[in-house]
Amino acid sequence: MAALFDRLTNFFHEPIYPPDAFQLARTYLSGVHYSKKEKKITSHVVRPLPAGVLDPAFDKPNITDPAGLEKAVREAAFKLGPVGGAVSLLLPEACLRVFVLTFEALPSSMAEREEILRWRLNKLVPFKPGDMRLSYDVIKSNGQAKVLLALARTGIVREYESLFDRLGLKIRTVGVPVLNLLSLVRLEPPGHAIIANIEEDALGLLAVLDGEVSLYRFKPFLQDALSPMSPGQKMDQVANEIDNTVRFLEDREKKRIASVWVRSAVEGAEDETLAALKERLSPLAFAEFSSPWPLTFRDRQVLSPLIGQVLR
Repeated sequence: MAALFDRLTNFFHEPIYPPDAFQLARTYLSGVHYSKKEKKITSHVVRPLPAGVLDPAFDKPNITDPAGLEKAVREAAFKLGPVGGAVSLLLPEACLRVFVLTFEALPSSMAEREEILRWRLNKLVPFKPGDMRLSYDVIKSNGQAKVLLALARTGIVREYESLFDRLGLKIRTVGVPVLNLLSLVRLEPPGHAIIANIEEDALGLLAVLDGEVSLYRFKPFLQDALSPMSPGQKMDQVANEIDNTVRFLEDREKKRIASVWVRSAVEGAEDETLAALKERLSPLAFAEFSSPWPLTFRDRQVLSPLIGQVLR
């Protein structure tokens, strides 16, 4: 699984990972400082964001309160250590599009390959050539070429880059939270599993078949500011989406999913709520992401994508 993850990490920039890493979501900001010398996280932060500071989306501005978000990032960066230099950032999955595409073959020329990918992608998400940041990785699978591709609008990525720049922080790499969870997964043969990344506002699902990424799905929760869902209601929707995905994969691929790995950043979705989710998903083996360093239950859940990044 570690070898698989190594092949999947080249998103948007070359993966030269700085010691400071941040994740932004609609309701919180998290960060870690990883000491390569000590081989551990030496400081971390999980900080709630006020409502209305960040509104992640693929096709409209994300940062609705630049001053408020800038203040939160500055304070979080100060807690991690001396402020300044290169950082990595995990963007909200709502502002990205992730695809798993399969081709009989791809040309060896990088220019021709990208032309084919853009042509195929334009049928899924029409866009102007200069308006997108596109990156991909090719995985050979059963004589075919499987492409894991991430897409973001240039203007939206620049929103985040500009805010961090104003604080003296240079974003070196941009990533997708659910993909970082791959390095924390330990699969038993034959290697069929689902990874569930649960945020306050949405669910990201990554299906792994035969140890390879096969499918990605992103599902917002059916709620709004006037009728927010309870943690239990969110877990009900998560269970339904996982059930539907398992049935879809078994019908299409004729392979049985053995386990589901769950990371939840939902406030209040702790032992009892996750236990109910585990019961709903039985007989699937249910696993939560662990940490090699002592953390509270909540911090371990929220920080898992960042832990997955530093443990690669």
